[in-house]
Amino acid sequence: MNTQKPKKQNQNTISAVNNVDYKPRVLHTGTAFSGIGAVEEALKNLNIAHINEYMVEIDKYARATYTANHAVNNVFEDITQLDYENLAETDIYVGGSPCQTFSTQGKRGGFEDTRGTLFFNGAQIIKHTRPKYFLFENVKGMVSHDKGNTFKIVKATFEELGYKISWKVLNAKHYGAAQNRERLFVIGIRNDIKQEFIFPEPQRVSNCVNNYIEEGADFSKYLFDSSLMEPFTPKVSTDIHKVGVFPHLKFEYDKKVISSTGISPCFLAGNTKIKFHDQKNNLFRYLTENEMKQIQGFNKNFKFPVSNSQARKQIGNSMYVGVIEAILKNLIPKVYFLDNDAIVADSTNNSTFKIGA
Repeated sequence: MNTQKPKKQNQNTISAVNNVDYKPRVLHTGTAFSGIGAVEEALKNLNIAHINEYMVEIDKYARATYTANHAVNNVFEDITQLDYENLAETDIYVGGSPCQTFSTQGKRGGFEDTRGTLFFNGAQIIKHTRPKYFLFENVKGMVSHDKGNTFKIVKATFEELGYKISWKVLNAKHYGAAQNRERLFVIGIRNDIKQEFIFPEPQRVSNCVNNYIEEGADFSKYLFDSSLMEPFTPKVSTDIHKVGVFPHLKFEYDKKVISSTGISPCFLAGNTKIKFHDQKNNLFRYLTENEMKQIQGFNKNFKFPVSNSQARKQIGNSMYVGVIEAILKNLIPKVYFLDNDAIVADSTNNSTFKIGA
């Protein structure tokens, strides 16, 4: 007779196979400097069960676009006026701080610029809500600003709050984007959570602007005069295919004409009118808002209840959705995914399921 007691089953490792009552854990999120919701778009694409507890965005037009596309429990305008102690607790907080103060395109005022000090307001959210994870994004110029001293303060602040941090500059073109877009990403995992994070491996560039070009649309409002353009023959092959130049224009960013057969230069909030040769339609024109939003990772049904100029600005300000997806795949425990196959695939990895307990 077998008198051995049956092993107690760990409820966190129960397979979802044939379990019609299975319900994933719900990921509670909060975002600041939320823009138009690239993170929320990534969570939808990954099929992660989530509730957006709050968003913080001072731009009323960006708030309008965000709320037209995402459900959220609380909308706040000014991060400096938040009641941090009464903010909802979340599993993950995603934020940044205005990037212009650290960008090589700007004056690089850093923490001496009022916008730069808003970083510490984001740190207050982390301090009071104690999320399991955070994701901080900014321009890569933050790493080198003030000979690296600014970023030392950023890292020290996160560590003093009780988080293990990993950081890396990622280029969106290596994560499915038809765009050259380098951004700094800092990942924080609360010290009491036994989990390691590894950044997703970069992939070869496999996309191009042509894949998003609309055919047969009315482009009359997007044309530019190419009569003064001079042809350009590149000396080396790059992912951005420059085919023409306007030598009389003042700014380098405005001079270039890019072929749709390659990827796009980085979309910027202050200048989203990159000149293209639309190879499919054989037109010299700017991209439409629909083309731009899809290059930035938003789906065709994403709505902009604002003017076209505001939409272009918002796209330029946004994070690329695909790189957020790649990061979240490596960060969020599989018990939050609605895809049962993903759960079953990891059901032998007990540590994965203990993380969110």
